[in-house]
Amino acid sequence: MIKKAVNNQTSFGWRSRSTVAFALWGCLLLAIATGFSACVRKRSPAPPRDPLGTLEPVSEGLQVDLFFDATLSMKGFVTPHTTTSYQLLVPMLERGVIEGWKGGKVTFNKFGDDIAPLPGRSYLDAVREAFYEDSRLNRRTLIERVIDRASTNDLTVIITDLFQTNADINQLSEKLKQKFIANNLSIGIYAIRSQFGGAVYDVGPNAYSFLYLSKPNEGRPFYLLILGRHSDIAHYFSVLDDGGLNAVVEKHRLIFSRYLTARPMAFASTKLKTADKISEISPSNLLTGVSDDARIKTFKITKGKTIAKFSADIPYDSQLNDVMEYRSDLAAEVAAWKGEDKGGKELVEVENAQALKAFQVDVTLTPDQFPFSKAQLQANVNVTDLPGAGIYGYRILMRPNHYVLHEWVRNWNMSDDEVARWHRAPKEFDGTKTYNLENFLDTLQGAVLSTSPPKVGEIYCYIQVDK
Repeated sequence: MIKKAVNNQTSFGWRSRSTVAFALWGCLLLAIATGFSACVRKRSPAPPRDPLGTLEPVSEGLQVDLFFDATLSMKGFVTPHTTTSYQLLVPMLERGVIEGWKGGKVTFNKFGDDIAPLPGRSYLDAVREAFYEDSRLNRRTLIERVIDRASTNDLTVIITDLFQTNADINQLSEKLKQKFIANNLSIGIYAIRSQFGGAVYDVGPNAYSFLYLSKPNEGRPFYLLILGRHSDIAHYFSVLDDGGLNAVVEKHRLIFSRYLTARPMAFASTKLKTADKISEISPSNLLTGVSDDARIKTFKITKGKTIAKFSADIPYDSQLNDVMEYRSDLAAEVAAWKGEDKGGKELVEVENAQALKAFQVDVTLTPDQFPFSKAQLQANVNVTDLPGAGIYGYRILMRPNHYVLHEWVRNWNMSDDEVARWHRAPKEFDGTKTYNLENFLDTLQGAVLSTSPPKVGEIYCYIQVDK
């Protein structure tokens, strides 16, 4: 019995020690958990969504207002005994709206000295010479009056040769800038060469007149000047092409807009090309409220590192058609901040000059010729320049450094020197060009760049640094 008692005591003592040990382990684990939870880093907020970073969808229903230039310079596009490209286009304009937008509506007008509505189907008279013989309208080409009348809620389509009375292209450009570009709307140009036979008026600053009869395989330009939302302009271009303009050989399209791409760069899904002393981690480790943002990558730099680097080839597959042409070199505008604990549930992002100094980035589009297929990104982080451990955020906004007008613009441009030479030798007049075209389109491009400069990409790097 003594032995049994001893055994029981031993058993009891073991159980007691086990219980105590278990309790101690429990307390220790609780302390560790509590201490860990107290030391868990707060996360930074994810960047706000960019409502203007993705091209807006095509309008579901749309009001389209058509304005036909009814001045005498347009009369030559409706030559007898043949069907010109201009005459082929006229019925396509309404059909394109009907086929392009369910429930789309169209109004028709003609303009020159003034604006006059075209009731019913009378706009189809634009394929006949009599349409351009209305002496109340046909003397002056005052496109600026159409701009004043145009609604920013509609799609405005102006059919004209762009030979302005008094050649006041600067006034026209300024009106377009103030009314459309400044309101994040776009300007489309569909340039078409058509057969022509007749007089061309308002040529040059002295408003000379010349006779021009197009030869085979050449033509005189006319233009669709389209004002509205980028997506609607691009959609109308496509519908007109499918409706018959694809058969026209000499044509060009161009959209002046704040948009160069259809959607943000897919940085999040891009595999790093190189990574030196830096590793990619899950965004949920550093950020709150982020799940599907294609612009973001998150990294970690472990303790003791001095220089960290990474590079990536980001697919550049969302470039839009018919946009302004730009070169491969980019300006990278970098903003930097550090997450600071201000007592709230998440860190507060505070701009940090030291963090900005520590981060160098270079981005170039490749190949070297427009259009491009990828963006090559290289980034270096000088860890020793960072002000301590923490979460650092970097926004990299990429814009083209240089824009150039498309080659066809220069080829179709008529200069003052040429006009003066033709005035001395009228038979040499080249009707395949448009006076002041390059200046007009260059001014429109400049208006976009100064008002709402486009970007090719905007990406975010968040870096956790341990020291």
